[in-house]
Amino acid sequence: MDNRLLDLKKEYDEIDIPAELKSTVETGIERGKTQMKKNRITNKFAKAIAGIAAAFLVLTMAVNVSPVLAGAMEEIPMLGRLVKVLQFNNGESSGGELTDASDISGIEAFENAGYESIVINFSQDGINQESMGSYKITYNENPYTMTFEIGGARRISAVEDFEKILQNKNVKDVYEIITLDDSLIRFVIVFNNPVEYKVEEMESPASLVVSVREDNEYVEKKTYSLRTDSHPYGETIGIIEEKLMSYNAGRVLKDKDGLFFVEVECFDTKEAAEQKLAELSTDVKLFVEERTGSETPKSYPAQQETGQRNELTTEQPKNEQALYAVSIITDNNQYYGNVEILVDGINIIDEYNQVKHLAYQNIELTKYNGESSFILEIITPDNKINVSGVFSDFFEELEKYTEVK
Repeated sequence: MDNRLLDLKKEYDEIDIPAELKSTVETGIERGKTQMKKNRITNKFAKAIAGIAAAFLVLTMAVNVSPVLAGAMEEIPMLGRLVKVLQFNNGESSGGELTDASDISGIEAFENAGYESIVINFSQDGINQESMGSYKITYNENPYTMTFEIGGARRISAVEDFEKILQNKNVKDVYEIITLDDSLIRFVIVFNNPVEYKVEEMESPASLVVSVREDNEYVEKKTYSLRTDSHPYGETIGIIEEKLMSYNAGRVLKDKDGLFFVEVECFDTKEAAEQKLAELSTDVKLFVEERTGSETPKSYPAQQETGQRNELTTEQPKNEQALYAVSIITDNNQYYGNVEILVDGINIIDEYNQVKHLAYQNIELTKYNGESSFILEIITPDNKINVSGVFSDFFEELEKYTEVK
């Protein structure tokens, strides 16, 4: 037994632990050795070893925690055992094993050695998942995004924790993307700048640890995106993506107005993009967009939607407005549409592009946590409207003009 403890201590000594944690661990080990010398009865021996192992595990889980967090154990992300550091081939990596009913149940963030890290935790039926379900992670440029595809996952209950991702100084946005598979959840992290990144798979409990820092040596370049026009969040964009699946469509992105589109592929030259466009045979409208670096993609709403919407809103104020693709529930009916933030009120634009204007002076607004984003509750004199699928940038814009509870 003494030899086993010495082996454990040797493994510990090889780990880079913050100084304030290291002394605590070493003290615990020495106390454990003394205790076992005093207790030679087998069952007491086992209890002592179990206690030392548990304390040792708890402390070594925190080896990547920054000194700022080391003093407050409740704020330390509890990491399991490292399974592997992912190797990316052309910006893509995958792993895990087939599972079902996973929940993205918690997200933590911390800084260490110049990296800002995000820990994504998983559970099943309220219990920490022991090993990772199947997953695929893809890093792309222009804009700089990391797309997560979690197989066997059916929900994201870590709603408020998405805000922790946004606190990362390298992150511009995070959003869920539609999928027509009810056992697959996908979400995208958008970075402000090119980043160096590493991703680690952990087990017991299962988690993915994403660490990023700005890549100061990367030289930004122009790219030419072969893409679709923009649509609200919903089945339409999922159907379009499926139609383009045979062309190995690259990613689903959110544009500057909060609408979504499918990017088939990016090219270094406009000529190459236009040649690819000429080769494709599809009834999906495609065109080439020029972008540079972290530039947010422009919004090109589907022509029919644009024409109807412009016709219906000609009398509304046009300055300082923002359009967001959302899910809307009213009178027990749910549909996908848009919310437009204006200086004097809100426009609710339904699936048929009919517009309902609500003046701030006549409504009451309340912000709630939802499953994968926030919910805005709108109380009107004769109705209640719930708007979901909105993030912090929505409320930042809204609160420029009115009060939100």
